[in-house]
Amino acid sequence: MSVHAHAGSLELPCRRRESNVDWDVSAYLHEYYSRVEPTEKLTLKFLLRTLEQLPAPRRALEFGAGPTLHHALALCGRAREIHVADLRSANLRAIDLWRSNYSTAHDWSRFTREILHLEDAGVANDVAVGRREALLRRRLTGVLPADARCVHPLGADCAGYDLVSSFFCADSATSSLQEWLDFMRNIVSLVAPGGTLVVGALCRCKRWRVGGKQHPSPCIDERHMQFAFDLAGFDRCSHVIEVAAVPDQASNGFESILLASARGPRATWPRNRPAVVTLTGEAAGR
Repeated sequence: MSVHAHAGSLELPCRRRESNVDWDVSAYLHEYYSRVEPTEKLTLKFLLRTLEQLPAPRRALEFGAGPTLHHALALCGRAREIHVADLRSANLRAIDLWRSNYSTAHDWSRFTREILHLEDAGVANDVAVGRREALLRRRLTGVLPADARCVHPLGADCAGYDLVSSFFCADSATSSLQEWLDFMRNIVSLVAPGGTLVVGALCRCKRWRVGGKQHPSPCIDERHMQFAFDLAGFDRCSHVIEVAAVPDQASNGFESILLASARGPRATWPRNRPAVVTLTGEAAGR
């Protein structure tokens, strides 16, 4: 949840500004990723189930990864090459520390073990965990700066990916439905024609809490995700949009999450900004 909102028109200016003020990566990872919370387990289950239904992606991207690697650990069981991307340089440094096997890097073994259990791999002992993590270190070939506010979030020369995953990123950056749609358009641009997008978002959430601070969210639901997928030109028959209850997160501002995927031919997102007001009956920029 590390992309920061920027109000913009269709041609969003690329302003690679970041703020690491008061951002303690180690404290964040310790507080939220020392154990596998129910929300993360649901997300991993959905990602793994989606991967099972696809040909093995040649290249996959985890967009808005923050300082985390659990989704990449799930992806590397199928994808041959993986890139992770985020706005904050501190988050990218944390990932590089782990990739370089520094002793000070965060321990992702609990998540690796959970992923192996969910894959029904048969064995999830220390040896199997070590093998999966070694596999990710080999297949993780890109740790990239990214900005969802930009029309080209990874730069104009970026080739598309067979699979792009992005969890709790665009929806955690703004209170505006229109800005959320702009961010989604930019993330979708990273999916190669015929590729797959897998996303997670907070459902019907106006504000979420992390580290004692409140952050905005555009209060999206299934209709908004369907609207975005339709604009992106994904095959309607490929759309999967689920709502999962997470009542344990009520104190953090949400009680359910959206988990969604879509694939197939992708048209160019309309040049004119689509009016979210036609979907919601409310001002798009609220």
